[in-house]
Amino acid sequence: MNTIPTVFNPDLDNHEKYKPVLDWVISGKGKMVCGGSKYWEEFKLIGKYIRFFNQLNKAGKVVKVDDEAVDKKMEELMGLCNDADFDDPHIVALLIVSGCKVISSEDARSYPYIKRKEWYPKGRDVPKIYKSSSFNSASSILCDGNLADVCLPCLKLKKSVAGDLMPS
Repeated sequence: MNTIPTVFNPDLDNHEKYKPVLDWVISGKGKMVCGGSKYWEEFKLIGKYIRFFNQLNKAGKVVKVDDEAVDKKMEELMGLCNDADFDDPHIVALLIVSGCKVISSEDARSYPYIKRKEWYPKGRDVPKIYKSSSFNSASSILCDGNLADVCLPCLKLKKSVAGDLMPS
């Protein structure tokens, strides 16, 4: 949630660092993965982007994960970890349930929890974190090899559709 405005709003200062994420979703094979009651509560707080989100959804660029499964995993994680800094268990739960391989975040406090390998199914790598300092590594993070199974099939939009989706 903390990078949605920066990704989608070209007028924000740090947008250029997040433009590769926007391009991967709109012009590439990337998709936005979402789910869980807490996620949707927080999403409502960024109302300005709901219209754009709906356009992405209609274009097939949004994957909605089962809310109950995410909520259940969140409760499980909260039982495993009661650290004060672990204030976004719903995001980690979404990553685990969806199998998402990339997360865009500037919340450094959440990184140790996102990276807790023991919380992920055996054999699955922890997600890569795209942050503003990842800009120079964008092509190795935002690539076909990091598409989650839940996002497949994942086709690029036609240029005319992608152009219509680009925020101005």
